[in-house]
Amino acid sequence: MLSEALKTINLRGNSLGTEGWCAIFAALRDNKENKVESWDLSGERINVKVAKVLAEYVSGSAVLTSLDVRDNEIGSTGAAAIAEALRGNEVLTELNIGGNKICPEGGVAIGKALAVNGVLKTLNLCFNNIGEEGATAIGEALRGNAALTDLNLGKNKIGDKGAAALAIAESLRGNAVLKSINLSGNSIGAEGWCAIFAALRDNKKNKIESWDLSRQGINVEVAKVLAEYVSGSGVLTALDLARSGIDEAGAVALASALRVNAVLKTLDLYNNQIRAEGAAAIVEALRGNAVLTTLVLSYNGIGPSGATAIAEALQGNEMLTDLNLYWNKIGDEGATAIAEALRGNAVLKNLNLYYNNIGNTGAIAIAEALRGNAVLQSIDLRCNNIDGKVKRFSTFFGRNGNGKEVIRDAVSGRVGFELKM
Repeated sequence: MLSEALKTINLRGNSLGTEGWCAIFAALRDNKENKVESWDLSGERINVKVAKVLAEYVSGSAVLTSLDVRDNEIGSTGAAAIAEALRGNEVLTELNIGGNKICPEGGVAIGKALAVNGVLKTLNLCFNNIGEEGATAIGEALRGNAALTDLNLGKNKIGDKGAAALAIAESLRGNAVLKSINLSGNSIGAEGWCAIFAALRDNKKNKIESWDLSRQGINVEVAKVLAEYVSGSGVLTALDLARSGIDEAGAVALASALRVNAVLKTLDLYNNQIRAEGAAAIVEALRGNAVLTTLVLSYNGIGPSGATAIAEALQGNEMLTDLNLYWNKIGDEGATAIAEALRGNAVLKNLNLYYNNIGNTGAIAIAEALRGNAVLQSIDLRCNNIDGKVKRFSTFFGRNGNGKEVIRDAVSGRVGFELKM
């Protein structure tokens, strides 16, 4: 029998096999005084037979609060056994069952358990192929669940038929506890996303604090509904829209939300197609925004005119601390505009200008700005065209040199400054 004082135990990587794991969980099941609070069983080849004994142990445990069984071989039958355990368990708050091929049947079983479980706070069901049927069951369970705060349904083939997404949307319409939900990699489509964001827009009590919508194909139609939701949200602090297909019109819609949103701190628009027009709209909104601290506009083709618009907004902005303009072809013209903004900006700490076709003219402007800016803590100028002898440097710096040397001169002696070039 396992020690009654033992709270944690790590048996990973021991190839215990079915017989060994069954014996261990049977011992814990029979020892009502055991104090084991958590198990990391990820990647331990836990099969259906082991899952059933594990479920019996979980069902009666009064101390187990965290269970990680991701990347095993539990399947739908094992998931059903664990779901049954959840119905009677009153202490387990974290369950990771991702990567177990529980399929729709397993998803339905977990959903039914969630409908009656009042303690589980974190549930990870990613990479399980639960499909539309399983996701619909989860969505329906969320309507009455008042405990779950974090839900991961990523990569589950929910699809765009609508039922699963709409069921989730309906649950979100009245949910006041869920703080994080991951629906990425499910090909939900415009109808589903619009339903979800409309539900959140109409639910003023929703608690969703962040969204990872990267690679989700957010078109203009969806972007407009998303913007309506963001406009009125009092809790959403981080929004990741990287590689989501946002174009100029989508960016303009999001900009309208930024003008009135009072809580969003991080916005990631990496690798979209917002171009100069979209960038100008986003940064124009920043003039009246007093909360956004991190903005990622990298790989968006904003060009010199987009960079100039950003520079103008930076001069009056008092909140933005991190700005990423990586790979935007801003050239010397854009770099010079950004440099001018740095002269009067007193809050920006990190600036990424990687791969932007910046030459020695831009280097001169940036170097001069860095001489007078004591707030910036890091700048990334790698993969630009800053090289060659530049005689103009002799006037300002008292000697000739190449662009890189002059940039280094400008920040020499600044303790903790990070220069990438």
